[in-house]
Amino acid sequence: MSQGVTNTNYAVSGSTKVSTILPGDYAACDEGSYYTASLSATASTAVATTTQALAKTNPSLAIINNYPVGSANSFNVYLRYAKFLMTAVTTGATTAQQVGTLDNLVPKLSTTGTAFTTGPVNTNSASGTTSRVSLIGGVNVASADTASARTVHTGVVANSIPIILDSWTFAWGEPVSAAMSVIETAATVKQLLIPLPPVIIAPGWTFTLGFWGTSWAASAPTYQIDVGWIERPAGQ
Repeated sequence: MSQGVTNTNYAVSGSTKVSTILPGDYAACDEGSYYTASLSATASTAVATTTQALAKTNPSLAIINNYPVGSANSFNVYLRYAKFLMTAVTTGATTAQQVGTLDNLVPKLSTTGTAFTTGPVNTNSASGTTSRVSLIGGVNVASADTASARTVHTGVVANSIPIILDSWTFAWGEPVSAAMSVIETAATVKQLLIPLPPVIIAPGWTFTLGFWGTSWAASAPTYQIDVGWIERPAGQ
């Protein structure tokens, strides 16, 4: 910045000054590191996921870092958000909880659902950098967790029966890193924001997100899914 005029934030001197003029996600986008992808309405696995173990086995979303392990040119995947818009709901559910799992297993899925139909898309129109991430939603069946698997977050999403057009947005790396419980009216369309801790998918690792709850019936809910993430070298 200019050193020729007085600035209350920066005294005039010969020293070097650095000022961040873009928030974090825009800085990542500016360097061509921010990506999005979406999946049109797709049914999840028709399993009565009444326990966390069933939700881990039948995740609604899998995100796979396909960069090679140990390569100096490989990137980490920094999760930012995933939005689930309900176009059909499971019947009988009175609560909904989530569980996120990291595992150093590719492929992690023994049965694959539907690959995302749009993306990954680099959101910087001036960048030609492409992603090496795979995203799969819908009818997924995951292999058993390895010894390296980590349950990185779990908690309440909603405490009333979901209805069509409800949306759940999971935000990783937000200031409040605990699951959020919301008092709701069952008959009203709800837009819920669920803050989560930062989650990084290393090369050769898979992240899965599954849902479970009391009385979660075998009828398959259908979601439209949108995801945003950053790809960068580790620690930079």
